[in-house]
Amino acid sequence: MSTNFNNLPWHDANLQTIYIDRQKPGEQDVIKLLIDWPDRISASIIEFYDCYALTMNMNFGIVASESILSAECLADSKELDAFRKEWSKAGINLENLKCFKFITNSTNSTINIFALGFQMC
Repeated sequence: MSTNFNNLPWHDANLQTIYIDRQKPGEQDVIKLLIDWPDRISASIIEFYDCYALTMNMNFGIVASESILSAECLADSKELDAFRKEWSKAGINLENLKCFKFITNSTNSTINIFALGFQMC
């Protein structure tokens, strides 16, 4: 990863779309987010590759953009440890698995993407 995920200007960026690509399930699971950055000039697609899980608790019904309060890449947590342990039973080493966690301002929603990496497109 040439871009440091935690250093991107997440606060007040807007989440526009979430795209889940399962055309090659188990071989190439991809999640893409379209993000409008706070400078209001640029937008990026953030692509998460080698995805192993996605958890979301999204709240709707609020007339407002899905503004991001915070986003961070976690390399260590109890949830990641449990996830790695479960997969190790099948002989799969997910030592490099990360959790990309988003919390939104507008709706207090949470999104957790468990993936080996990301790239900006």
